[in-house]
Order: sequence, then C-alpha cells, then structure tokens
Amino acid sequence: MEMLSTHQLLASWRDIVAENRPHASIRIGDVQAVVAAHEEILTMRFIERMYAWADGPYYGLTLPDARARDLLVRALREADYLGVLTQHNWYFRPLSDMVIDHYGIKPERFFYAFENYYISKLPEFYDMFQDVKVLIVSGKGKTYRAVLERRYGWKGVVGVVPQWEWDKLDKARAEMDRHDYQVALVGAGLAGKILAAHAKETGHIGLDIGNAVDTCIQSDGDGQMAWDWPEVPRYGWMFGEQREKPPEE
Repeated sequence: MEMLSTHQLLASWRDIVAENRPHASIRIGDVQAVVAAHEEILTMRFIERMYAWADGPYYGLTLPDARARDLLVRALREADYLGVLTQHNWYFRPLSDMVIDHYGIKPERFFYAFENYYISKLPEFYDMFQDVKVLIVSGKGKTYRAVLERRYGWKGVVGVVPQWEWDKLDKARAEMDRHDYQVALVGAGLAGKILAAHAKETGHIGLDIGNAVDTCIQSDGDGQMAWDWPEVPRYGWMFGEQREKPPEE
C-alpha cells in the first residue's frame, strides 16, 4: 500500500483547495475500525472483552449501533484520501485492512493516519489556509479559531460548529449547512469522519484533522508556535477533559 508523504499530502490539499474540488480526507483509527467491524467482522462478545469503552457511552455512542457502523462505512467509502495506521498490532493495521477489504473501500490514495499531527507542526499548513473560507468543526473550535486568528493571522474563518457527542451528529450536519465555506477542518472524533464526508457530499472540502486542533491550542498555551513546540498533544481522555463548555440548548 503506497502512501502519500506528509509534504505530498499537504501539496495535494493545496491543489484541491486551489481547484475548489469537492474532497474528503478521512482517517481511520483503532476506535473507528472497531465501530466499522462490530457485528460484521468482530463479535460484540469479543469486543466487550477487549475494549473497556465498548459498552459506552463513548462520547454519546454505545455499541452495538448498526446505524453508527453504517454511517461510518459510508463516510469511509466517500474518502478520496484515507488515513490508516501502520502499526502491526492486530487492532491497528490488520483490523483496518480487514475493514477496508470487507467493505470494498477504495480511496484514490492512502496516507498515514497520524499525518494530521505532523502537518499541524508545519508552517505551510498555517500559511495555506490563512485566507481560505474555513469552517471549524470541533468541540474545541472556539479556542482553535481564536488561536488561528490571533497567532497565525487567519482571516477567512466563517464559523464554528461545536461538535460534542455522537448523538449530536444530525444537529452538527444541519449547522454545517448554514455556513458558506470552502473547507471544513474537522476535529470531532468518530463523528468527525461522517462530518468530513458530509462536507464533500455538499460540494465542499472536508479534512479530518483530529489532534491538529490540540497541537495548535496546546502549543499556544505554552507560548510557542506549533512548529517550535517540542511536545505532543495531551488528550482529554488521558489528562482530564479539555473541551469547551457546550452551548446552551
């Protein structure tokens, strides 16, 4: 499986934005692989023995959930570029390969699923989107937007969709449709895969950037540009929840 390098992926995104071509880059991690595999490739009995989060709720999702599985698979099939893990532990690359084969997922290109982190450490990423009409889809979106505008001079951010939980997915899609944007930068976990695909399906560009949001916010918190920051992002589930307070209904 030939993969795009970090700089090839970023250059491809630059061309896609310049051409304003509907596109989705989506990453499949270990959680997404399990959701896609449950009751099709892996039994729930096996999953419940192996994954403590499986009986949920995990950000609003409890397995089994056939609708979640089917929506995720549909999103993965929409991916023009699919990010996959390369580690050989069975629950990383082998399970992802089983999902890809089982569902006949055939993206144009593959890339490493953690390229989002490496790209978030490049000045070119921040330069590329400075004047693009960007919609941020993330539970940390307000903070991310503030940092991008203040530290990196972004002028084109048109709005934020504060995606929180799986059960708010339909609301997030409807809110995305109310914005006039070119690129959706999506850092919203499992739901983010469906939302990146939704951007493409509605004629936009959806980029599943995941923890690139955390890199930007946390490096700023340490008073540094992302490319100078020597750390790696700390995740909410490991170090205490970091998401913003959800808006009032």
